Amino acid sequence: MNTASLEGKVALVTGGAGAIGAATCNRLAAAGMKVAVVDVRGEAAEEVATAIRDQGGEAESYAVDLASEEAIVSLAAAAIARFGTIDVLHNNAAAVDGGYDRDATLLDLTSELWDHTFAVNVRAPMLLCREIVPHMLENGGGVIVNTSSGASQIASDQARTAYGPSKAALETLTRYIAAQYGTQGIRCNAILPGPVMTPGLQALHTQEELDAVVGRTMLRRFSVPEDIAAMVLFLASDDARQITGQLIRVDGGRP
Repeated sequence: MNTASLEGKVALVTGGAGAIGAATCNRLAAAGMKVAVVDVRGEAAEEVATAIRDQGGEAESYAVDLASEEAIVSLAAAAIARFGTIDVLHNNAAAVDGGYDRDATLLDLTSELWDHTFAVNVRAPMLLCREIVPHMLENGGGVIVNTSSGASQIASDQARTAYGPSKAALETLTRYIAAQYGTQGIRCNAILPGPVMTPGLQALHTQEELDAVVGRTMLRRFSVPEDIAAMVLFLASDDARQITGQLIRVDGGRP
């Protein structure tokens, strides 16, 4: 993969302290990008940024509650003031931890959980795009990569009644942005990870459940965070210059 086009450019990654987010921040930094590491967990975000700086890269951490519009507007302004611009926006954060186990069937769902899930998974990416796209347009273009989920397309899923629909909405937003700004140099795609082996996944499921999940993939193995990070890097690079408005599954071949 040719990543020369990314050298010296700036990426903003939300959910940057999670397993997938941290792997992506590290992968982008290794390609020569400056990275804004955003997470609601400020200390964890700073650990990721510090590790990048220790390797000779440039990174800044931001503790942000993405359920707050005011916090998102302030984040965009602060990151652009710090780095001058944002060339790649990776909307990776998701409302999962703390609510995922309560996001079950329709009759168990609360309005509070529904609203919070959509605030973080759909409204936050929209707001960040709204704040950052004008700067991308001034610079002649940019790249947006949204992290969706295979849960958006699994109608037989018996749970995640808020999470799945929120990711489906994010995918539609992805295609709208791609259509609206493609001729002005902005590409926007969504990655749909399948089951990714992370500490969070292991904490939520028994080994028997994990075996059943991976048994439904064609490759019979879980993805790891680095698999998703590699796709983000590819989509950010000029090697993907003809790819926009796409929903790209990275899931080991789920039917």
